[in-house]
Amino acid sequence: MFAARRSAPSARQLLRTQRRWGSHAAHAPVNESFGRSFYVTCGSIASAFALYHVSKANEESGSPSWISDLISKWSPSQEVFEQRNAIHTAMMEKAASDRHLLGSQSQAEAFTLRQPDMMNAGSPYNVSPGSQADLSHVVAHYQRKNQEIEESRVARMKDGKSSIYE
Repeated sequence: MFAARRSAPSARQLLRTQRRWGSHAAHAPVNESFGRSFYVTCGSIASAFALYHVSKANEESGSPSWISDLISKWSPSQEVFEQRNAIHTAMMEKAASDRHLLGSQSQAEAFTLRQPDMMNAGSPYNVSPGSQADLSHVVAHYQRKNQEIEESRVARMKDGKSSIYE
């Protein structure tokens, strides 16, 4: 009898477990349904099977399937794609030629000098030796040009046809 008392749980422990787990132990078992995911999976499999049979071509008649006809009905024809590609190619070629035209243009290499002193208009500092060119022939050219202009002005003044400032 002592062994039976020791092995059997006391009433206090039974009450404690009932309080701890609440009243869930007192309910009868409930039948649970399969749930929404089971029905969605079964419906997906059935609809995929039906779609496969609808989309499969009729091999004995040789005609395309209903879905293929629907796709070909709503897709644009090959001529539309060819026209679009031709227009796009022409635009890209025009843009490339414009880019090459504008990219190959550079600033003017030379500019008109109004005075001979403009040849030496630069910073006198940080000029490496031997980098300056001999410009005596250019200076002589402009002196000759100015002398010719002066002679023609003096000749006009002797005739009295024009003013001193022309």
